[in-house]
Amino acid sequence: MLKEIIEALRGTDALAGMIGQLGEMLDAGKWMFQQASTALLRQADWSAVADDLYARDRQINRIEQKVREGIVTRLSLGHRADLSACLVLMSVVKDAERIGDYCKNIFEVARFYQREFSDPGYSQTLEDIRRAVLPLFDEAKTAFVEAKKKTARKVLDVAGRACVRCDDIIRQLLAGKDKIAPDEAVAYVLLARFYKRVAAHLANIATSVVSPVPMIDYRDKWPSNET
Repeated sequence: MLKEIIEALRGTDALAGMIGQLGEMLDAGKWMFQQASTALLRQADWSAVADDLYARDRQINRIEQKVREGIVTRLSLGHRADLSACLVLMSVVKDAERIGDYCKNIFEVARFYQREFSDPGYSQTLEDIRRAVLPLFDEAKTAFVEAKKKTARKVLDVAGRACVRCDDIIRQLLAGKDKIAPDEAVAYVLLARFYKRVAAHLANIATSVVSPVPMIDYRDKWPSNET
């Protein structure tokens, strides 16, 4: 269904522009994710990243507002044939906006947790998750803009596995069996939670490519972490 919607979107300058704006939001979200990572990995001091990162978050918010205004204007002018397309856009731009918020949260872990991540089991697993999630920004963008179902399914698979691994980290830490300083444990839990939410929102965008409008943001169970 999305392929037909995308073709309809491309047929009008206004809606085609909104697709481009979603791409801008995902590009900005990817940049924020990368900058938050540089602070987290101590490759840059958080203070050198903060101003630009928060400015990029505001940019994402402004783009979302423009898309919403465009959707309302489009529908108010009586373009009822574009209703499905507008509903899809309204959903995916909210996901893109939320990604910016979670990237900001990741950065704030880097800002407020100033000690080293001393447990290689948790820190390396989280780094593996981060590396797996990063390419999904470009792939989710490609899947949506070009209506590529194969790419969308790849996003769903990788994001699902990342979410399962994040849940495992949180479950293990809450079991309280590891001898980890409380502040470090909190940092791991927060990062697992925020990585999961970034991956999940990218997956939500991918569902718009492979699912009918009523099922956007809904998925079957994530894949097992045993496969």
